[in-house]
Amino acid sequence: MKDCKTIRLVLVLSMFLFVFTPGLQGQGKFEFGFHYSKWSLNIIKGFIEDALGESMESTFRDDFLADIQEDYPGLSEDSYEQDVSLDSSGSNFGFEARWYPAGQHGSFSLGLSIEKTSMEISIPELSARLDMDDGSYYEANANASFIINPLSFHLSFRWDIIPSSPVHPYFTFGLGVATGTALDKAEFSYSYSGTYYIEGGSESYEDSKTKTLTELNEEMEADGEDFFLPGFIPFIQINLGLKGEITDNLHLLVDAGIWNGLLLRGGIAFRF
Repeated sequence: MKDCKTIRLVLVLSMFLFVFTPGLQGQGKFEFGFHYSKWSLNIIKGFIEDALGESMESTFRDDFLADIQEDYPGLSEDSYEQDVSLDSSGSNFGFEARWYPAGQHGSFSLGLSIEKTSMEISIPELSARLDMDDGSYYEANANASFIINPLSFHLSFRWDIIPSSPVHPYFTFGLGVATGTALDKAEFSYSYSGTYYIEGGSESYEDSKTKTLTELNEEMEADGEDFFLPGFIPFIQINLGLKGEITDNLHLLVDAGIWNGLLLRGGIAFRF
């Protein structure tokens, strides 16, 4: 249902541009397209590991400490360490309307698009050690995932290189924004298992939870910790691609570049 609403909104926007800008019709060409992409955040993996690791530290440390203090209420934390590895994957699809002011073989074009992106940032492995003030310690392994599905609106500028050639390269730069609603509904889920080593023996613990980012924010604020939840999600797009002519009006496109991560995209466009 949401996807149908997205399609209708793009069509309405496109019809508005075509019907109510007669001057532009006479001077240029309009192009409408659909694209599908694969997304990954691994190009900035190290930076995200550091940022995500800091937020995960509070979540896992509190859970591990709660496990121990439930059975041994007199103990308190001495130190905590953890190592995090990260992976990411996702997809994107969108509908786009472009205007070429110089006409059929013009180089520059201006585009408006609506995009639906699915982003999953996962922690396939997290290892941690929590030392208590009496010399006992807790070792655990965990995994987690963060899933967000923003609907975003984009403005892009494209330059076709040698546009008269049937197959030619192009460069795209664009900016976009999604509302903070996507962050409010984003889900964070995790599971862990650990062993608490205490004098005379050991005990095992395990648990799994799913929370929205809003719930996680409320929990951290209740603990007196800062958690910044922005009111919107910005996007930046920098792509290089190839455009191939099937007929005078129908084209295939493939490109790769930056889309808040690494994006590989294929699409089809119709010009009239």
